[in-house]
Amino acid sequence: MNALSKVCGSGWPPVNIARAHLILSIGLTGVLCEPVLADEPSTAIEVFTDSMNPVANNADGITVYYIDRIDRLQKELSKDLPANPEVAKQTALHRFQRMENKLSHELENAANGLVQTMQYGIDRYPAIVFDGKTVVYGITDVRAATQRYQQWQAGEARP
Repeated sequence: MNALSKVCGSGWPPVNIARAHLILSIGLTGVLCEPVLADEPSTAIEVFTDSMNPVANNADGITVYYIDRIDRLQKELSKDLPANPEVAKQTALHRFQRMENKLSHELENAANGLVQTMQYGIDRYPAIVFDGKTVVYGITDVRAATQRYQQWQAGEARP
């Protein structure tokens, strides 16, 4: 398995069916960063971040993974638990059940994000991945990362 290009290089990880469907649906709906990518072919953009690094200039069609959501859930469930193990277990279970509706989507997002980071070979975040093969590290501003990606594609020097 090839690792992603680090800040705009080459390489191509294996593509799975779900990812191909995602790229196809994004391409068909044409909802990616219109001001930035107006005359460019559709580009699949994935953002890998945490709750401390919010995404700037996000647009419809961009997938954002919050990698730290599983750790935050664990902290929420274990906060101020009673000393008695059986009571603590029941309290944590009750908290989990109350959170279940919203939580299911968030946990799925975090798990999918962790799988994608392993598949792509991403070793830190924040990171923004273009077309599953090129990554820009260290920023969560989608517009700025897209500009760097486009400059790299055009053969220009990094800003």
